[in-house]
Amino acid sequence: MSDSPDYQQLFQQQQQQNQQLLEQNKQLQRLIEKLQEQIEQLLRARFGKKSERQPKPKVPRNKLPMLPAESSVQSRALPANLARVDIVYEVPESEQYCPQCEKPLAPIKPITTEQYAYRPGSLYIKKHIRQRYACRGCKQTLITATLPNQAIDKGIADSSLLAQVLVDKYDDHLPLYRQERRWLRLGVAMPRQTLCDWAMASSVWLGYLVIEMKKDILAAGKIHSDDTVFPILAPGKTHQGRLWVYVGGGGNAPPVAVVYEYTPTRASTGPTQFLKGYRGYLQADAYAGYDALYQSGDIVEVACLAHARRKFVDAYESSSGSDAQAKSLIAIEFIGQLYHIESLTRTMTAQQRYYYRRHYAKPLLKQLHHWLKRIQPLTYPKLLLGKAIAYTLNHWRAFCHYCRSGILDIDNNVAERAIKPFVIGRKNYLFAGSHQGAKAAANIYSIIETCKMWNVNTYHYLCDVLARLPNTQQLDIRQLLPYHWKPSQ
Repeated sequence: MSDSPDYQQLFQQQQQQNQQLLEQNKQLQRLIEKLQEQIEQLLRARFGKKSERQPKPKVPRNKLPMLPAESSVQSRALPANLARVDIVYEVPESEQYCPQCEKPLAPIKPITTEQYAYRPGSLYIKKHIRQRYACRGCKQTLITATLPNQAIDKGIADSSLLAQVLVDKYDDHLPLYRQERRWLRLGVAMPRQTLCDWAMASSVWLGYLVIEMKKDILAAGKIHSDDTVFPILAPGKTHQGRLWVYVGGGGNAPPVAVVYEYTPTRASTGPTQFLKGYRGYLQADAYAGYDALYQSGDIVEVACLAHARRKFVDAYESSSGSDAQAKSLIAIEFIGQLYHIESLTRTMTAQQRYYYRRHYAKPLLKQLHHWLKRIQPLTYPKLLLGKAIAYTLNHWRAFCHYCRSGILDIDNNVAERAIKPFVIGRKNYLFAGSHQGAKAAANIYSIIETCKMWNVNTYHYLCDVLARLPNTQQLDIRQLLPYHWKPSQ
């Protein structure tokens, strides 16, 4: 007689198989969601809009006191300092009689309209004439007038031309080969290698100013930092160097200066060396290379809420119609509320801003933190939403640190804006010719962007300073910094 089957055991085995299949189904579903997100990201990167702007948050804002909006007055008057060239249009003499009484018409006030006009830039020659005096008696004395030191010794380029080359490339993003073509259209041959040599020589003089600007940045109570790739021409594959930016002040703190620094790699030695001895707030992204700076407590990490928001925006746009999209939108609306609070503090003093944030922003941050902790266990960690939540919670203290002082910003957009001029230029000239060329570019960008921060005309400044630096004592160098500069007569 054969043994009867153990139905209880068969039932348990079937249950285990069903459980395994359910778990496999869940994993496959999560994989599908992850792949869908990746497809959405790739499609958006290739064809979609780059803006992160979303519909305004639906969270009520009527509890926040509003500040009066500033009014602006627009004028259509053209600048009075520009030269005028009069072009007179006369009524034909045969029409200068009254058709009614046939008497001559008398002239009255004319109607004047103005237009901008343009003349192509032109070169001219500076002829340096050094007077000489000799003794006609003993014929042993000869005196020659001194020629001031030049930015390029015995060079053919005046400081005004050097300034134009630097502004064209590093402010207007015009590569040297395009400048070479433009000079040829004016009938002058200026090879790009010559222009490159001029830029390198100019950066050496400007480097003395950058050293002093760095001292002022390190003396500030707040520094913004960011970095980006700086391609360097090399045999085979282009070398990927890094350009770092350090902004002293800016945003809600008094501006100081902008300094760029090139390093061959993204190793932590770059920011560690630059910020050696600094005490204050450092606002940057969550790059691990900064971590060693925060260990002593002398430097306080302040994270960028815009980075967190960007991750939730990616999750929102890559998970159409799902629960993850709805949750991403809630996070975006929370962050939108925090930015709305910031918009109301723009005209406040640092002390007023500090207390305003404590009263309105800190409770909202607490609500956001509780909500993120609650939904994290319910969210698959490998989805974009799960990664956004983990990123935000892992750096939560640093995200909240902007509430510690009224001079701090909610995000690191100050540094991101400072890095943009270089990114635009990089799209045009693609790479630097050498590591030395990248260091020279960093010096020049530092001067130009600091001039723009202080509303100083970059061309006029460079034209004057490149003429004065070779004849300036070390003790007087600081007088030529963009925020201390006064044009020479």
